[in-house]
Amino acid sequence: MHWKLKLIFFVILSVPAFSGYPLNLLDTEIISGITRGWFLYFILINSSILVVNGKQFFENTVAIAALISLPVVFLGAAISYLIYWSGLGYADGPPAYSSHYISLCITMLTVIPLSLTMIAVVPFHEVEHNLLKSRSGVSKFQRFFLMFLRVFNHIIYSVIPNIIETLREERCYHQWVGRERMLESDLSLSAKGRSIHPKLMSLIREMIQLAVEGICASIQYIPLWAVEISQLPDKKKDKDKQQR
Repeated sequence: MHWKLKLIFFVILSVPAFSGYPLNLLDTEIISGITRGWFLYFILINSSILVVNGKQFFENTVAIAALISLPVVFLGAAISYLIYWSGLGYADGPPAYSSHYISLCITMLTVIPLSLTMIAVVPFHEVEHNLLKSRSGVSKFQRFFLMFLRVFNHIIYSVIPNIIETLREERCYHQWVGRERMLESDLSLSAKGRSIHPKLMSLIREMIQLAVEGICASIQYIPLWAVEISQLPDKKKDKDKQQR
């Protein structure tokens, strides 16, 4: 299937996520926080990605979506529990907010793979190659677009895969689920005499480290790319306008 047909197909599939129709019609909850509409939509999106783009692409997309979703959901739930623990809110306890995070989880595991797929089907490398090889030169807007493509391709095809590989090598997933050894130097926050579990502190520390590494890796080549793009010939039409 041509990439333009794939893009149109997934754009059509994204309409319910933005409009809420017909998801709102199937609002009966299967479990607290997950309605029939969103559950069926979750199945539709992920099965479509699997069929259209293949097993390997689907597995990579799900891995990235899980990597983004799990910290947001679990850290949000942990913060809500701390608010309840400290007596500052959620007087009813976890039942007051748990359904929200369950709903957030299935929403992210549906929307993130869909968004990544809509972006990945576009051949950005081909677009970049055509701009670089253009005999008529490049305009100012095209220079900005080239910089965006360079950064975007670097993040999608280099930074994210490297982070996933690092997580695999260090077995961070096992550490998040529960590891036996914790650093004794972990700081603990207290609420009413109780302290945060060291596993949560370790998770927060690891996510901050990953965020810093991701940002640094994303921008490290920008000065080199800026020099390279600035040396490209100007578009002929722009030159003619300047001469006139």
